[in-house]
Amino acid sequence: MKDWSRKRKTDFIIGVALQIYLLFPWVQHYTIYGYLFNTLKINDYVQMYNKTLLPSLKEKSWGYTKMSAFVFLIIIILLMVFQLIELMRIYHITTNERTSDYRGFFWIIYLIFFSIFIDKVEFVDYSLIPAYVEVYMIVLLVFLGLWILIDAMLDTWESEHQILISQLEEQEKLALQTKVKILEERYQEMLKSRKVVHDMKNHILALKNYDQEQNWSGLHEYLNELSDDMLEYNFHIWTGNHMLDMILNQKEKDAQNQNTVMQIDTEVFSTLPFTDREIISLFGNLLDNALEACEKISDKERWIKIKIKKKNLLLYIEIANALEQRPKQIQKKFVSNKKDNGLHGYGMKNIQDIVKKYDGIFQYKVYEDQLIFMISIYTDMHRDCY
Repeated sequence: MKDWSRKRKTDFIIGVALQIYLLFPWVQHYTIYGYLFNTLKINDYVQMYNKTLLPSLKEKSWGYTKMSAFVFLIIIILLMVFQLIELMRIYHITTNERTSDYRGFFWIIYLIFFSIFIDKVEFVDYSLIPAYVEVYMIVLLVFLGLWILIDAMLDTWESEHQILISQLEEQEKLALQTKVKILEERYQEMLKSRKVVHDMKNHILALKNYDQEQNWSGLHEYLNELSDDMLEYNFHIWTGNHMLDMILNQKEKDAQNQNTVMQIDTEVFSTLPFTDREIISLFGNLLDNALEACEKISDKERWIKIKIKKKNLLLYIEIANALEQRPKQIQKKFVSNKKDNGLHGYGMKNIQDIVKKYDGIFQYKVYEDQLIFMISIYTDMHRDCY
């Protein structure tokens, strides 16, 4: 049972409890099976009903109890069939097999017959339903109703829980993909730089050749090409946090590729409170959104300004970017205009969840030509991870 879901555990425990309850000898000293067996034995359900449940009722009055005895017999048969079905459900639960659920259907049928049975309560001075029978049936009715309600609540909870797990798994996957992408690009740049250094002997020979031939234009062009290759790998230390620095370097390169000016104003920190996954999710989402907003700009300057400062225990993050037009908002929440829905709508929610986790403050200001996000987090030594 250790690896079972809450619903599975609940169904098993309540199912076993129901089996015990249905095997309880509640019709005088008979169980439902004992009562049914004796009814078949004497082949008279009215006589069995009266002798068992109404022993003080005179024989001449038995005819008035015929309907009650018949309905009671139907209820006994229903209970027996239901118990056998539930016994099979318990077996399927233990073997982790899917089964059909007839409890709601049985509950309705049982309620109908119980209502008919209760409708025949009084006859002259005799009660046609002993109190213990009535109590037993009511308890069973309430028991099944609560069980169905609990199962419905657990179904809803497990469905929401599964959605949350899927979202977290997707976030982990995206974070890992981003990390791998950054590392791969950095590795490729390192290989390119090493290749240039390895070929330096040949480069020097080529430069000497240009010099000897006094081909100054060719020399100038070759030097520019060589310097671009050698300086392409330029890992800047912005904060001292390796993961954050990789993201800032990568996003700065992405900004250059789309003709966006990115200004980074930060300092080297001794510690930051976030995990690698949180750094990728927080800064990755914010900067991706800023880059996408700038990419839509066609007739004015594209720019992104990043400010990360820490004073005493206050960590302040501000990311501003130019806008082509004001983003759509519904109830103060941004609406994604991406064609594929996917989990893009969760980007802003992921940012807010991370800030909330560290009891931070998340704010934004929207202007006609720019959007500014501001995050303030009070850190302490116990929460700082890096």
